[in-house]
Amino acid sequence: MIVLSDEVAITADSLQYAVGEPIRGGKSTMLANAKYYGSLNAALRAAVADCVRAGVADGSITELRQVVAVQARLQQEFTEKLKEVKV
Repeated sequence: MIVLSDEVAITADSLQYAVGEPIRGGKSTMLANAKYYGSLNAALRAAVADCVRAGVADGSITELRQVVAVQARLQQEFTEKLKEVKV
């Protein structure tokens, strides 16, 4: 599992990638509210969208220009974290 932030993580099996909220319990981490994607790029886009949606919901993002800035920042941050994973 790749934990991108406190709110979102990506994991995979042989068929798909899953994006959801990391829930730590004991020795393992599981995903809550997981959504499934066929490619890492789609999973990354979903992770960024989930974080932006959470920011709008909690009031930390209140303007459209903030959405653009946050999307760009998260895309770069998450891509950097996944750089070694990409083939």
